[in-house]
Amino acid sequence: MRRRLSPIALAVAFAPSLLAAQALPAPTVRDLGGGIYLFQTAPYGDVGLDGNSVAIVGDGGVLVFDANGTPAAAEAVLAQLRKLTTVPVRYLVLSHWHWDHWYGAEVYARTFPKLEIIAHERTRALMAGPAVAFNQPGVDEQLPAHIAAVDARLTQLRQQRDSGVARVERHLAADRFFLEQKRGVRHTLPTRTVRDSLTIDLGGRTLQLLHHDRAITPGDLYLYLPRERVVVLGDLLINPITYSLFCYPSGWMRTLDAIAALEARLLVPGHGDPMTDGSLLSATRALLAREYAVARTLKEGGVALDSARSAVLADREVQRLRDVITGGDASRRESFALYLVDWYVRRVYQELDGTLDDSIPRLP
Repeated sequence: MRRRLSPIALAVAFAPSLLAAQALPAPTVRDLGGGIYLFQTAPYGDVGLDGNSVAIVGDGGVLVFDANGTPAAAEAVLAQLRKLTTVPVRYLVLSHWHWDHWYGAEVYARTFPKLEIIAHERTRALMAGPAVAFNQPGVDEQLPAHIAAVDARLTQLRQQRDSGVARVERHLAADRFFLEQKRGVRHTLPTRTVRDSLTIDLGGRTLQLLHHDRAITPGDLYLYLPRERVVVLGDLLINPITYSLFCYPSGWMRTLDAIAALEARLLVPGHGDPMTDGSLLSATRALLAREYAVARTLKEGGVALDSARSAVLADREVQRLRDVITGGDASRRESFALYLVDWYVRRVYQELDGTLDDSIPRLP
């Protein structure tokens, strides 16, 4: 439920506000070495997952890659970052338009007046209207309806004097806090855009922002540190299962090929833990190619989309790669089928029809 709902629903910041501190635990901080830090935020109750945020510290400033999904989460990340360095944040990079990677941007803009907020030009265009409009039904309708259902359940449990009352109270408080955060966001747009690449000197270290093709969104940016051989991926790859709901199949494969060619020693995904080898990258790339080939054959044979999804999932090579990606964990198979088969095959059919453009598609 959490991830299916999130695309729909889908005090200055040296310390989080009291309300934020009560509703959100401090993010997990992982030192990736060489002044590179990964911040991972706990889920927002059962209504959303937050994206990873990465900070790269240089002598001349800090670059933060992705700004979380709420102002409170960004405040909490920044509070932890202040414990690690007093160097100001000079750059905030927003990898793509999904809310869980940029709705906390206002915190950095408010705290650092000289900040440059950077995104791809197509991403900025989507953030300037379509991305917010896409999320509005969640704020106006789906989330309030969900919260009302949880509230009704809590009333029932209280009447029954059920032992689960405290748990559901915490659940309801987290959901209400999340809705309050989403309603209160001041959408803060990039101040600088990138088309293909941008090299940044942080003082003693060089970083490259790269865009190869339309992939997960029209304007995905990823970050490459050539000396350290580290790639920060955004949602181009998620550990373990990447969401393909809005993807551009051929461009995504070409982008993963470009990333693989960098031969990074460390890959930092948009969600999940960092990876010290390319096995997930390779398996995901092979899966996309196999599914594309099977789906194309089915479409050329006149097979309808719904039947094609089932046929692709039943393919033996797809199942083998599913087991590699999920680590053989049967509990992940449902997510795999939805995120990497149902959604992906739909987009393959649309690409073959020539109907993919830069607009945000309606949810299936």
